[in-house]
Amino acid sequence: MSLLRDSRMTSLIQPAIITLVAFALGYQTHSYLSPRRSLSTSSSSASSPKRSKTTEAPASPLSSDGTDTDSDAEDAAAALASDLSAVKSSAMEEMKLVLVVNDSLKMTKGKIAAQAGHATLACAFMVKDQAPRLFNRWQRQGQPKIAVRCVDTAELEALAAQARSMNLCARTIQDAGRTQVAPGSKTILGIGPGPARLINQVTGKLRLL
Repeated sequence: MSLLRDSRMTSLIQPAIITLVAFALGYQTHSYLSPRRSLSTSSSSASSPKRSKTTEAPASPLSSDGTDTDSDAEDAAAALASDLSAVKSSAMEEMKLVLVVNDSLKMTKGKIAAQAGHATLACAFMVKDQAPRLFNRWQRQGQPKIAVRCVDTAELEALAAQARSMNLCARTIQDAGRTQVAPGSKTILGIGPGPARLINQVTGKLRLL
């Protein structure tokens, strides 16, 4: 009977001991690995600037989004030559941004959409920085945008010059030439955001896209 009792006690104690040991090991392992992960993250983030010095590639004249960054910088400088803050508008005046598509390039709808995105951001960021009151009024009205078309590059350049002479923001997008069009092609002109009455003087006769 004594041997039988000892055998039963052993069969009950052993599983309990194994469970406790497994729990203790698991808890210790978790608490040990968690700090190591955070330290590893901190260490990698701290050492990343050092790695970037040795692996950083020379800047490319083409941005990852398919636009020519050198030409974009030149266009931004030309746009900033206008005094965007000089444009006057009333609180209730209609505001808009017009996107003029270069019809001679015969771009697909997808290509036009991508280029229109570039032009919208270029114009919006510049006006927000240089004439925040115009930007805020345009934004409050739902950021209206109109897409029209011009005949060719020459007309697009003439429209940009006219808009800038009126102190309107005018940004010309030049493509990197990775798809559909030749490198440096002027695909879209963005004018505004600004008062509709002024922008209409530049684009009012153009056909809708």
